[in-house]
Amino acid sequence: MSQTIKTVAFFGATGGCAVVTLESALVAGFQCSVLVRSGDKLKGLLAETTPTTNLRIVEGDGMDPESVRSVLVDPTTNAVVDGIVYGLGYRPNGNNPLTWKFLTPTLCEDTTKLIVKTLEELKPAVPPFATWISTTGTDHSGDVPTLFVPFYHYSLGVPHADKAKMEQVLYAAKEKGVIRDYLIVRPSLLTDGEATHGSVKVGFEGSKKKELQGDLTLEKGGCGWKSVEGLAVGYIVSRKDIGAFVFEEGIVNSGEKFKGKVVRVTY
Repeated sequence: MSQTIKTVAFFGATGGCAVVTLESALVAGFQCSVLVRSGDKLKGLLAETTPTTNLRIVEGDGMDPESVRSVLVDPTTNAVVDGIVYGLGYRPNGNNPLTWKFLTPTLCEDTTKLIVKTLEELKPAVPPFATWISTTGTDHSGDVPTLFVPFYHYSLGVPHADKAKMEQVLYAAKEKGVIRDYLIVRPSLLTDGEATHGSVKVGFEGSKKKELQGDLTLEKGGCGWKSVEGLAVGYIVSRKDIGAFVFEEGIVNSGEKFKGKVVRVTY
């Protein structure tokens, strides 16, 4: 069994996927530190019933070394967190996919590099487990439906290139022992749809049909996922279901089922 995760640092928790993971983690009693630009914005996204006793908010920037260090280290114990959930991303500027501009084209690569550099400096006795939310379409593995390939290539080429470089940083961090291991989650095109329970397909290189499945109920923060043979290829998946998958497998199960895996998640 992998080391149990009790403390979690969040990056990008005011975005759609990671805030769902954060809410479930707080409800379940995990100690959570969150790096955000605005604490008030984060509080506004959380349900009124979400307990915040175990929530530590660090207001700052993902490119500021002190902010990154602050969210990774518990100030009362000086201990580095057991796990990290990374959900940073960015929305395009404009409504026309043919003319989308991205103001921070290397955001994910640069912030991931800084997190890794900070961990190298901290030298924790037990490195944290890293759960990173990426996207399908970052390579030529065939995890994108044929009809989506032109859209992904032309309209989303910039952020996908950034996510691909971000993943490379994680691979290198594992090789150097900076992180204990990783789970990279590649969702298909994200929507704002409601959470489901039983519609989510999960696949990775070498996976077998119905070999694995989720255990948590919807009420406990799960998404009822089931594995398929090989890569799971689909068109869309909701941010809420991705957040639930990350909570169950990246935090509750401490990455045990998917250590060192690049997992595709879709409907």
